[in-house]
Amino acid sequence: MQVEFIHGDPNRPNFGEMFGGWLTEYDNRSFLVDCGVGSGGPSMVRRVKDRLGSRPLDFVLLTHIHLDHSGGLFDILATWPETKVVAHAKGIRHLAEPDRLWASTQEVMGELADMYGRPAKLDPARFIAHNESDLPGLRIIETPGHAAHHLSFRIGETIFLGEAGGCPYWHNGRLLNRPATPPRYFPGTTIASIRRLLEEPDGEAYGGHTHEPVPAHKCLEVSREQLLYWDDFIRRPESARRPNESYQDHLNRLTEGLFAEDPNLEPLNDLPEKDLWRERYFMRNSVEGFVKYHEEEAMRDTGS
Repeated sequence: MQVEFIHGDPNRPNFGEMFGGWLTEYDNRSFLVDCGVGSGGPSMVRRVKDRLGSRPLDFVLLTHIHLDHSGGLFDILATWPETKVVAHAKGIRHLAEPDRLWASTQEVMGELADMYGRPAKLDPARFIAHNESDLPGLRIIETPGHAAHHLSFRIGETIFLGEAGGCPYWHNGRLLNRPATPPRYFPGTTIASIRRLLEEPDGEAYGGHTHEPVPAHKCLEVSREQLLYWDDFIRRPESARRPNESYQDHLNRLTEGLFAEDPNLEPLNDLPEKDLWRERYFMRNSVEGFVKYHEEEAMRDTGS
């Protein structure tokens, strides 16, 4: 089965081909798994049309509704009026009435929210709830963690992990990973989803924001070990917030420490500064997921 990453051009420089979706065909039906950011929607539509020609786009499969994965949906559905969208049952209402989704995007992404794009309301009739889908050859696996409504898909023998296994990437023949743990992050839920995916037959997989295929089980094992490493790092006494240290300075210090110590992140330090800024931005969001979880855990332990 051929899989091609189709990117949408965001309205900001230095993000390259980071946002888009995976186009594939199986059993005479076409599937697009995720569809990138809203500002990339028009260019993504052009590229999908170039690949499909006069053939229809039958289904969009959403691993989750975060706007870097669902933002291009309005343009896709406007272009192909017969296309149906398979999404988590709990996520559909947020795409039909997206005010809360947009507010949370602004809160988490700050200055980058405009790149993700304010979503327009979508017709609920265009959606198929994941627990009501019965498409032949499509297996849907609930994998909460990166998002409460996260799904992974198996089409034939190919697995689409979304961000259930982080954001894997290749460097000098080594499979490495970047965590995807923005607030609110729940370690136990995430590890349980990785365990669930490891029970699936191994095979070729596509991870969040990764164009090249990766071996599914190896990717998941690397992700699990990295999550445990980050958890240990952030629990160290020296990682605690210092007196008179601002919250943002604390996040920045932990992020810099992990860039220095985590072998998965080490190659990213060689990127040009304009690209390293992007990686640090997203890694700081992932660090914040751990920090907020540990703060909530401490409050539960003390009964606060």
